[in-house]
Amino acid sequence: MREWFPGATYHLMHRGVRRSAIFEDETDYQVMLQMIKDCLEKYQCILHAYCLMTNHIHLLLETDRIEVDKFMKRMSERYAIYFNHKYSYRGHVFEGRYKSCLVRDDAYFLQTSRYIHLNPVKAGIITRPEEYFASSYYTMIGIKDDGITHRRKTLSYFPKNEVFHYREFVEDIGHKYVVQEQSIRKMIGEDELWLPW
Repeated sequence: MREWFPGATYHLMHRGVRRSAIFEDETDYQVMLQMIKDCLEKYQCILHAYCLMTNHIHLLLETDRIEVDKFMKRMSERYAIYFNHKYSYRGHVFEGRYKSCLVRDDAYFLQTSRYIHLNPVKAGIITRPEEYFASSYYTMIGIKDDGITHRRKTLSYFPKNEVFHYREFVEDIGHKYVVQEQSIRKMIGEDELWLPW
């Protein structure tokens, strides 16, 4: 049983069965985002960050009065039905249960936001996080509003020139935060044998 209480915030990761792709084209990403939006509304959750990768997704999600399991179950089941129907597949789309880490403090919250937005950079897909189309980073830095990402809490940690300082924090890809990155990777199950892509 996962630890849960009203208002709990989680770093969530769900990946494709046998680590295979769960998105085949741009429409698939849009469908997943719509399903996330529907679940946010249904369960009154707050999404602080997300990144949809080829074979897995990351969410930084704050719950309200409903357990996180219900959100993830509905989202995963609905997407699996869509995906299997579209591509005439059968069987599981996602690999077992999703991974979750309870976010217990502000430092971990911020580092998780950074980790999620840097996922495609670390995977070698792009060189800067704003180049990736399927994440909340565009919204966080004010380029566009995706209609599902809440910026207020994250940016509140940077009281002056909040967007500038958040970008500076995320895009510092030197060795400054390597210990925190390794800790998050270990806790969420993204080890070196399974590189995110």
